[in-house]
Amino acid sequence: MTSNNNWRLARFAFVYFNSQASIFLIPELVSTSSYQGIAGIVFGSLLGFIILFYVVYVGKLQPASSWVTFGNRIMGKGIHGAFVIMLLAWTVYYASYDIQSFVLFFGTNYLKGTPPWFIQLIISLVILYVVRLGARTLVYMSEGLFLLIFATTLLITYFYAENASVHMLPAFFHYFDLPTFFSNTMATFSVVSEWVVFLFLAPEFTFGKGTFAKLAVASVGNSLVLLSGWMFTLLNFSPHYAKQIQYPFLEIIRGKIDDGLLENSAPFMIGVWTASMLIHCSFLIYAGTKCMSYFTKGKGEGIIVPSLTLVSAGIAFYYAYHLSVYQKHYFSIITVLVWIFIELIPLYYGIVAMLRIRSKKWWSEQT
Repeated sequence: MTSNNNWRLARFAFVYFNSQASIFLIPELVSTSSYQGIAGIVFGSLLGFIILFYVVYVGKLQPASSWVTFGNRIMGKGIHGAFVIMLLAWTVYYASYDIQSFVLFFGTNYLKGTPPWFIQLIISLVILYVVRLGARTLVYMSEGLFLLIFATTLLITYFYAENASVHMLPAFFHYFDLPTFFSNTMATFSVVSEWVVFLFLAPEFTFGKGTFAKLAVASVGNSLVLLSGWMFTLLNFSPHYAKQIQYPFLEIIRGKIDDGLLENSAPFMIGVWTASMLIHCSFLIYAGTKCMSYFTKGKGEGIIVPSLTLVSAGIAFYYAYHLSVYQKHYFSIITVLVWIFIELIPLYYGIVAMLRIRSKKWWSEQT
């Protein structure tokens, strides 16, 4: 039973991380790294394992309770409250990025001329409904979606590889620039290390033996998707042209439609990605709801969910009419550093808990 639980969490992790890494991080890495992306992706992904380890470790401390509930026993009420507030702000703000990403993607590709607020309204209503279903339903929803994403990823990779200019491969290993390596590593790390929100899966799901290993498999899988997507984007479009493409995988699909290979399957692939994006955004709002419930003592969740969704939609509405500000904020090094600081929360709690566990009296009081 525990093994099935772990694999279920791993499939959810793959779906949760896939939408961001495959759609939005690849164009950013292509535009900033040129040929030098392998090192940044690999090292950024390896750093993510540190966060994953501490998420599982903290999740095991009180299996029957949520981190929000028992975290004050580790850090103290004041510090824990401050971290919960920061995580609340982060989840709501990050969800606004997701909503705005929907607007940009569909507004520029399929719903041209549609007012941004209308797209945001529809998406917000869907998110509101999905969040109310709860974490367990979100995880179960990702079960079937995992197979679809896996299949479409293999298909896209095949089409990527079909016309790749393999003679460019040696260039990937002949360039190294330390500042570029650092920025690529931090950018990758900030996207593939959102494990902090997985603390909100407990106690719905138990973190036990094998949880770290199974989630690590999902992390490796997403890293391979990210690495292959970055590599094949360059091999298909060249560094100069690739920097001008906002959605590389969509260009590959369009090319195959012109060749008569995909025909009506493109909307299906877009639908699969849309579903994974909705799960990502909905789970962020769900985590934010649990943070807010900590301060309301578990009361008023019926009001909290629509309120947080409305705030996220409001921020996205502002960005929809200030695209230059959105681009500046989304790709800012300050944003990356803030993201990393928030995502390191499990590390802070894990280290303090390890130090305090040495005190048998303290640990007996917690258990």
